[in-house]
Amino acid sequence: MNSLLILGTGADQIFGIKKAKEMGLYTIGLDANAESCGVKLVDEFHQVSVKDLEAVEGFVRNYKGKIDGVIAFGVDIPEILAKVAEIRSLPFYTSFEKAALSKDKFLAKEILSKYGVRLPKYKKIETFEELRKAIKEFGYPVVLKPVDNSGARGVLRLTHKTDLKWTYEFSKSFCSKDYLIVEQFLDGLQISSESFVVDGRVYTIGLSARNYEFLEKFSPFIIENGGDLPPDLDDSQRELIDKEIKKCAEAFGVKNGVIKGDLVVKDGKIFVIEVALRLSGGHFSSVEIPMNTGVDFLKYAILIALGEKIDTKVLEYQSKRFVSLRYIFPYKKGIIRKLKFPDWMENDKNVVAKGFYFKEGDIANYPVKSHPERLGYFIVVADKREEIENKIDRVYKETVVEIE
Repeated sequence: MNSLLILGTGADQIFGIKKAKEMGLYTIGLDANAESCGVKLVDEFHQVSVKDLEAVEGFVRNYKGKIDGVIAFGVDIPEILAKVAEIRSLPFYTSFEKAALSKDKFLAKEILSKYGVRLPKYKKIETFEELRKAIKEFGYPVVLKPVDNSGARGVLRLTHKTDLKWTYEFSKSFCSKDYLIVEQFLDGLQISSESFVVDGRVYTIGLSARNYEFLEKFSPFIIENGGDLPPDLDDSQRELIDKEIKKCAEAFGVKNGVIKGDLVVKDGKIFVIEVALRLSGGHFSSVEIPMNTGVDFLKYAILIALGEKIDTKVLEYQSKRFVSLRYIFPYKKGIIRKLKFPDWMENDKNVVAKGFYFKEGDIANYPVKSHPERLGYFIVVADKREEIENKIDRVYKETVVEIE
């Protein structure tokens, strides 16, 4: 029996753990939280912070059991995965050095630029004055980001109405390094992608149109409200996406692995906003892609982590159902008194996942400043787009959120 080391046993990892068990693998789980929801699902659990490189490295060096592969679901730790693979001579997408560089949004763009990846204009920002100069050069709007954070923490969209000094200090407070990155904001179709790289060839399985309907409401914070699969793209645009992702994979030395992207389609061109050498979280690879395409994404990601050869025929679309992810948001700051989805959702076959991140008695923050402050989520499927839109409207109308 093959053994799979899974870094993280929280909510984002549940589907991956279950898939590994379904595949007959022996699962070893690490997490800082011994009460996390996946602890009882893995065959063996160890309380280790998966974001602490030294702690994970120490565990792996001292662990006496067999490890045949290592993986993480929805956790942005490619450098730690690469280090584990290096220590145990396991297959992984790329080297520790390149994985670590991919985590820095500025350094990653520098590498991508050398490989001819189409990027929005960007600059490294070390001082407030440099931010002012970059805005003068790029023009509004621009996006200011910490170079080493995720979940939209510290990410701001700046317009002529924005208090620049405040945004600079706010974004800087979420960054452990002494520089930020500012980028030209592109207003085209925003796309999330998830691709396999097999023997250097890219197979983009997951494509979702990101929903930014609350861009102005939560401004200057950039808060996504889920997305819709499939996006309105033709075959030529999909081919262009594969070409850009292939260049990204080459930039980071990925010949076999998974790569996720944030893209913009503008004026018939594909721009790469960010790429990550990991599986996405938020149910994209675990629920949305399989429901939309029929491709068991997690299964093949696990097989790649084990060094198995993938028959690329299994990566072909088998179905094309419409899938939408939406989030539940607070409407004011205060104590949450009630959170409840309507009863009919329990038995509705078109509601494939739902849940709340908060519980009654917790404090809701408003306005929402980052993705972890959203209260909950739901995923619905349908054979027609209008059916899915009607279902989303009904869920929003009948879900109870009480805050005082």
